[in-house]
Amino acid sequence: MLILACDTAGAWLAQRGTIAYRNLWPVQFGLYVAIGFVAMLALLDLRWVEAVGAITGLVEATLGWWITWRMGPGRLPDANGVSIGIVILSMTAFGFGFAIVGALIFNVAARALLSGHG
Repeated sequence: MLILACDTAGAWLAQRGTIAYRNLWPVQFGLYVAIGFVAMLALLDLRWVEAVGAITGLVEATLGWWITWRMGPGRLPDANGVSIGIVILSMTAFGFGFAIVGALIFNVAARALLSGHG
């Protein structure tokens, strides 16, 4: 839901000329890291965090893209089945990878907190 809210808000702001939609990628990737951090906190299992990240990337690349396509900024004039498939696969992979980064940040933070209480 969080990533879809970011896509929708970004598309809405882009429609109004406030921002360029393509400049939102650092925010989106930061959200994947945050999602991985929170998923690791809740699940304590990297395999589940990987699944959460990949599913989040898949949802953004399909439903999120559909939302932005309907609103305007996601429209690509030369889109075809192959390019759409590449985007879906790459965003799923990005979600997977950045969620792992968030899980690793969680592990470092947890280790630092626990070593301070040793």
